[in-house]
Amino acid sequence: MVKRPWLATSSSDPVGLSDRAFGAPEFAVLIASLAFGAPALIVGIDLLGIDPGLGLTVSQLILAAPLGIVFAAGLIAASAWVAAENGVPTGLLMRPALGVVGSWVAALVQVAFFILWTALELEFGGAAFVGAMDSLGVGEIPKPLVIGGLALAAAGLLLAGLAWVTQIWLYRFAFWAALVLIVVLAWSFLSNINLVALFDVTPDAKNFWLGVDGVMALGVVFFPVVADTARFVSAAPSAASGAGTGFSVAALVLVLVGGLRAVSVDVTGGDPTAFLLDGVTSFVAVVIVGWLVVSGVDQPFMLSFSGATALSTISDRFAGRLQALVVLAMGVVVALVVSRTTIREITELLVVVIAQMLAVLLADYFLVRRKYYETDEFYRRRGTYAGVNIYGLVAVLAGIFTAMVLRPVGPEAWVASLDSWIPGDAPIAEAVGLPPILLSMLLSLSIYTGLGRWRIHAREMVSRLRM
Repeated sequence: MVKRPWLATSSSDPVGLSDRAFGAPEFAVLIASLAFGAPALIVGIDLLGIDPGLGLTVSQLILAAPLGIVFAAGLIAASAWVAAENGVPTGLLMRPALGVVGSWVAALVQVAFFILWTALELEFGGAAFVGAMDSLGVGEIPKPLVIGGLALAAAGLLLAGLAWVTQIWLYRFAFWAALVLIVVLAWSFLSNINLVALFDVTPDAKNFWLGVDGVMALGVVFFPVVADTARFVSAAPSAASGAGTGFSVAALVLVLVGGLRAVSVDVTGGDPTAFLLDGVTSFVAVVIVGWLVVSGVDQPFMLSFSGATALSTISDRFAGRLQALVVLAMGVVVALVVSRTTIREITELLVVVIAQMLAVLLADYFLVRRKYYETDEFYRRRGTYAGVNIYGLVAVLAGIFTAMVLRPVGPEAWVASLDSWIPGDAPIAEAVGLPPILLSMLLSLSIYTGLGRWRIHAREMVSRLRM
């Protein structure tokens, strides 16, 4: 049976969305367009927002945001380097560090994360779009209708393909539109802020590293998508520089805008749309609508693309584009039936898990195997990387345990059960001022490096000598 072209798939490009190599400028535009979406803005709002925000001061934000972006950009650039050097997606890159079976579990974690992230993007975009249109006097628009419209536009990009999206949609329109809209939005939000008064607020030193950790987590959030697309870049240095530059500039701007917006409006509660729309003029509301449309289409497209890529590393029995559309559809369903709070809670837990996977991947490639992977073995289920890499599993579990002890995150019942046996009235990270994700990643990296240098590196050296 001959497959229709729009459902085509291949082993080198499991999702069938690209057949060319990107240069550093194109890749930087792709990653910047992704970073121009809601996550960085929401992180900024959470850093300075009230209930349940961290309550950082502006002076802390000015220091914590760039420092966190440096850490995040380093993670992004390193993961892009690994993917471009080996030319395989994230699911296959995890096989040396976790084993084939372990990489399947990692791929399923990524798929769940992509579905939830897509749902969060669509729900946030739908709620903010409805609020902005209401402020313009258009009247109440059903949020499911807006979510469905954004999803249909993202599905159209999936059918068009990654090459067309990058060369035409992003490079010629969406990136520049998002850039202009963000500049206008930032100017509108910040032009009337009294920064002198905001700088006079006395900071709480314990919050600083928690703020850095929250910003750094953006590097973990974007890592799977960056790695899945970096394999199409012509050279590893180009992938690293393009990813680091595109991400850091866009993410830093949105974090700062979100933080300063949150501290300059008289809004309580944890709804980011309230901070975004409080007291805006009709012109600003139009700008917000334009930004939501552009980012609300780009991000679900890329997340569905990466979700399909992750699934293809487990089984390629189904066409790539079909898998991508299924991931997108599941994101729509979750956005419509699950509350935003629940989605965010589960997403935060998955970010902790993915952070440890990333730490183990970087330790394995750069420190244990010294930038050497047997690329032919990526595609063999019973080859060198078969089964489960017990050292990677131990490192990941140790990192997750450490992060949960320092600051439990996840669904309310899960957090309550952990709090019941962890001493203290507040999470350790909040009481002492420690960055839980950063410390847990350092622990995972150290454990795997120690075990890997002792067992894996020595075994591979013997294998090479025999060859």
